[in-house]
Amino acid sequence: MNEHQHLVRFVERSDAFEPCAKRNILLFLAGAKPNLYAQMKIKANIHDKHEFERLLRLNKFPFLVSKPKGFEEITSIKGSKAVWKFNGTWYGYDIFRSLHDKSEFDRYLKLLKQKKHKQADILAGELYGYPKCCVDEYIRSHDENYLRKRYTYHEYFSKLHASDLKFPFIAFTPGSLHCPYAIAMNRAYGLALKRISLRFYKEYTTAKTYTAQLIIDFENDFGIWKQKDGHDYVAITKNKIKGNHYLLSFLSKKPYARGTIINAQVTMQYHVASVKPGKRIGHLNDFHHERRFTLL
Repeated sequence: MNEHQHLVRFVERSDAFEPCAKRNILLFLAGAKPNLYAQMKIKANIHDKHEFERLLRLNKFPFLVSKPKGFEEITSIKGSKAVWKFNGTWYGYDIFRSLHDKSEFDRYLKLLKQKKHKQADILAGELYGYPKCCVDEYIRSHDENYLRKRYTYHEYFSKLHASDLKFPFIAFTPGSLHCPYAIAMNRAYGLALKRISLRFYKEYTTAKTYTAQLIIDFENDFGIWKQKDGHDYVAITKNKIKGNHYLLSFLSKKPYARGTIINAQVTMQYHVASVKPGKRIGHLNDFHHERRFTLL
């Protein structure tokens, strides 16, 4: 087994990467993605960080790694509170195909510091291989007036949810659900992922459905639409699924008060969860979050 294969196997088996990160790294190793960004979570597995960086160097991939940042996770739901605890650190990796691409990334960072956001977005699109039409639409979407005129609240969030399911192998939101370039790229990336890691491809694409109770936490709202024709909620799984309390978003025509408990069918596939809300079964008064930190 050569060093490239070692890196593929390491990414497949490591618990330090979320599904999106694994997908992006494996697509890069398959030669599909030109460059990438991925996060690595470290709990008691600091050796994974050292091994990952060793394998990147052996494969001669230039990379940048961020300083460590802490992350929290919901450990329990007690009464009317979601209890969070500090659970480890994470590192962000920018990984490049060549030193030239790394140099272009440095130029991208300088453009951001100079607040030349449009030029930075165009350069980022080139670095990550995004279709020009999708980059152009992304730039236009920075304008609140443009969003307000083009979409209703429900249309905007419906597009985001539909994009997650229709384009599970790409790392950007297409300008349109019908973009031929995004459709072709998603198809090509899916085939590339299947070729390089059938094991992860099966894990990533297999749908699993759960019956769950969800607690309505808050509503996504950018303040752009004065009149809303829907509600995009973030809800927390009251009981753990696969050992975790998840924060899940779903779009609804019905309004829910914070703390409302509903039955729901949750289907997890790719890196997203689709929620089919059911009946309201209760309410938690004064639902809130509690964060606990270890004193040193």
